[in-house]
This record gives sequence, structure tokens and C-alpha cells, in this order.
Amino acid sequence: MARFRLGKDKSKDESQTLDEQQLMEGVPVDEVDEDEEDEEEQVQSDRYHDDLEASLENLIDYFTRVEMQHLNRMERGIISKEAFLHEVVSYLEMQGITGETQKELLDRFKRFLWSYDIIDDLINDKDISDIKILAFDTIRIKVLGKRKTSDVQFRNAKAYTRFVERVAIKNKVNLSDQNAIQNFVDKHSNPNFILRFDVTTPFVNSVSTPYLHIRKIPKEKYTIEGLIEAGMLSRETADYLLDAAANRDGILFTGKGASGKTTLMNVLIDYIPQDKSGLVIQENEELFSTHPDLMFQHTVLNKGEGKINYDLKDLARNGLLADLDYFVIGEIKGGEALYFLNAAYTGHKCWASVHGASSTEALNKLVDYIKYASDYSREDALQMLTHINTVVFLNGFKVTEISEVTGWDEEKKDLIYKRIL
Repeated sequence: MARFRLGKDKSKDESQTLDEQQLMEGVPVDEVDEDEEDEEEQVQSDRYHDDLEASLENLIDYFTRVEMQHLNRMERGIISKEAFLHEVVSYLEMQGITGETQKELLDRFKRFLWSYDIIDDLINDKDISDIKILAFDTIRIKVLGKRKTSDVQFRNAKAYTRFVERVAIKNKVNLSDQNAIQNFVDKHSNPNFILRFDVTTPFVNSVSTPYLHIRKIPKEKYTIEGLIEAGMLSRETADYLLDAAANRDGILFTGKGASGKTTLMNVLIDYIPQDKSGLVIQENEELFSTHPDLMFQHTVLNKGEGKINYDLKDLARNGLLADLDYFVIGEIKGGEALYFLNAAYTGHKCWASVHGASSTEALNKLVDYIKYASDYSREDALQMLTHINTVVFLNGFKVTEISEVTGWDEEKKDLIYKRIL
């Protein structure tokens, strides 16, 4: 509780103190003192954290850019994690950093290498599928399909920006102005999830901070029974799709982003018959399987000044030369649709996902991509796509429509659909 003192008569003592002046104005002395103390403590705290951040930046820079052989040797298994951390401690001691500060720096450095600092709890939460960071104090999460704001916050905008920079360094990604839009995958940091990152920097953002979106892909895939329990589909629909995976010519999965397309594909590829071979190509490594004769490839995109580039078209073109039964593209968004068409038309069982508004609109979207990359007419492309004879539409992590392509209507110049669900 604040205490007040009685003020002295000015005529009796001309040397009135500052405290007494404040009291004459009705200001509680101890509250002023406490405010000043709090402000000073905050300044000291900010200074300490800034110094700590600067030391951490130097530590990261030293072991990822200056003397990176220690980290490389550990990653290749030549030295143990303990031996590497001994090198880190030796470096800190050479810098005169000991005691609690050394301990905190070492802990922060380990979190940089093997986790994601303050958002670790969000990453480890199995109910959270997406983490979207819009500002240092605004982290949006999707929990069981519903969006909400997390209680987790960064200390300030500078701390958040540094975090994004460290995420990039950790994943060997450059965030220069020539690389202002980046997406990449971390398969190793978390034991339970593959993490897909999408980063845009202030160079393209309309705000002064980066945006960071993390999509979590469970390393332990759903089973078909798990999808039934989660409400994605019924037992009857599951049986239909399992039969389609083994016996039908092609399947197209459609819906908007985060509707469950990849999750369903990831389950069904495990039901490709063991005596069949296949190739799965994708931008981000989200589809995976222990099937003995499935090959998996991912794109390598030219960013900034880099000259190496293998996009989905390159991988799809090469895939047509391989001995394949199944030809799978994780998501079609461009000219790779032409090679998907060629694979379907030459007898491969073709699967892919594409954004679409319904089970009967998805193939039209695919045709748009084909036309961008070829001189096929809409009618020619659609006719050739009759081999993609099952179209599955998902919305909100639920299969809501399935249509079969049963033929071609010569009069309407369009595909004939049979609604299954």
C-alpha cells in the first residue's frame, strides 16, 4: 500500500525535498519510487536479453558459418552429440562466458539445433495441425480443425524476426530479398511430425515483419480405421476407396487447402498392391510409405541466385521413362498436369490432388493446367482424362462427394459422371 507523508510549510523550510513537493501535489511517494524501480528493472531486463540474443547470434554464426565442420561432423555421425557440445562449451569459455549465462546460452543453442524454442509445445501438441505466426504477439493455431489464437507470444518484434532467421539458418535456407518467398520441410527435428514451413519476408509482405506458417504432418500415419474414427469417412466409403486404390484406373482428390486430401492419399498409397510399382513426386515430402516398390521424389527449386532446379514437370517427364504401374503427383498446380495426362492415357494408374470446388469440377481445373502447357483443346484433354475415373471431394477433413467418370457425352462434349456419394 502506498504511504503519504505530510508536507512542510514552505515558509518554514525553503529547502523542500522532491518527495515533499510530490506529496503536496497528491502523488504517493512510494508509488513513484516503485514505478521508477520497475522501469529500471525493465531496462536492465531488456538489456540482458538483448545481450543474450547477441551472444546467441554470435554462437550460431560461429558454428553454422565460420567453423561449421564441427556441426557437419556431428550430422554425419563422425562425432557424438556430446563431443560437439563440448566444442560449444569450449568456445563459450574462450569468450569469457561462464556460469548461468553459459548454461542459458547452451540451452538456447540446443533448442536452435534440435527444436523450435518457444513454439515447441505447439508443435508437440497432437491436436494442432497448423501454426501461423502473423506477428510477435499473434500466433494463430488450428486445433482439431478450428482456428484460435495461441497464448504463446514472442518477447517483441525483434525477437520474432530473429526466430524466423534462425529457422531459415537451421534448415539451410536463405531469406535474402531474392529469396523472400520460401517453403521447405524439416523431417528430422521432431520425432512425431514432419514440419512444412512457408515463410514470406517483409520484402513481399505489406507489414514490417515476416509471416511463418507451419503445417504438421504426423510421421505416424492415420490408418483407415483411424480416419473412420476421426469422422472423415464411413466404413462403406472406406471399403469403396480401398477397392478403388487397388483396382480402378485413377483417382483424383480435390477440395480446398487443408481439407484432408494429402492425409487420405497418404493412407491409401499403403493399399497399392505389393506386386505393383509406382512413383510419387511432390513439392514437399508429405506422402510416404513402406511399400516395397514405391519411389519417392521431391522438387528442388531455383531460389535467388541458385542455378539448380528440378520442378514437378522435370520429375514427371522422367517418371514416364520408368517401369511404373502407379504414377502419383502430390498436388498439381501447373504444367506437370500434361505429363499426368500422358501417364493416364498410356495405361498408368494415376493419382493426384488438385484444388477444386466439387467432385465434378476438379477435372475441369486439371484441364486448365493442361491447356497452359500444351495446345490440346478442352474437349481433347477431357476425353483423355476418362481414365481418371474416380474423383473424391473433401471439405473440412471429411469426404463429402465421390463421383465416377463413366464415359464421354459426344453431344455435350463433356464427361459423364455417376454420383457415388
